[in-house]
Amino acid sequence: MPYLELAIESVFAQSYENLEIIVVDNASVDGTTQWLKTRNNPKLKVIYRTELQAAPQNWTQAIGLATGTYIKLLCADDLLDPEIVSSQVQLLERNPNAVMAASRRRIIDSQGRVLKQRHGLNGLNESECGPDALRKCFIAGTNLIGEAAAVLFRSENIKVAMPWHSRWPYVTDIATYARVLRSGDLMIEREVQASFRIASTSWSASLLGEQESQFFQWEKYEIATGFVSLSTIEKAVSRVNLKLRTLARKLFFMREARRK
Repeated sequence: MPYLELAIESVFAQSYENLEIIVVDNASVDGTTQWLKTRNNPKLKVIYRTELQAAPQNWTQAIGLATGTYIKLLCADDLLDPEIVSSQVQLLERNPNAVMAASRRRIIDSQGRVLKQRHGLNGLNESECGPDALRKCFIAGTNLIGEAAAVLFRSENIKVAMPWHSRWPYVTDIATYARVLRSGDLMIEREVQASFRIASTSWSASLLGEQESQFFQWEKYEIATGFVSLSTIEKAVSRVNLKLRTLARKLFFMREARRK
């Protein structure tokens, strides 16, 4: 709360009707549990936890409970556009070698105001093999694919990749994608089909001071596995872009904190 109701409404508003909706209430103490117990919809299944677990473990539990052919993870403060599931399912149905589909997203603030109308996927082709997609992320110094709300997985591939990455929390999403992309390709939808919320109280904000070091450590790890390779020049460009993006993110959160 207070974003959960809007998030769940955006799921129920999907044009794709064959949905299984699972909520893992992670020992909430902000009214979430009480609100969820007022929902009466046969498509909605709620798991009420009594003990708090870290976000990656909570997401892993949610993935494990899902029984559909495809899986999307939605955090409680993000939103889905009505066509995203239908559009991404079609992409994966048309491309059997693909294990993930990603759409662009808009960036919104704590009040729902649009800060950036179109974000993500810059430099990525309509179809990318796993190593190329990660290589482009490294050079850019950021997760070009986007947060989980903007992504749809083939169930069999995301389940094999579990647990959700937890060694470097800042890269928990893209590091988990890297595991999935060892099994196949990434498909790109250029339309904006989700909203990612940035607020001074978000988990992303709490990890801000560790952004650069965690991304760099993860990049070194992936290169060491041999799945991705970068030239000396590409490594240098990666470090510069990572520093610039870290600074830009810090400035943004400082501005948002002052506004609040």
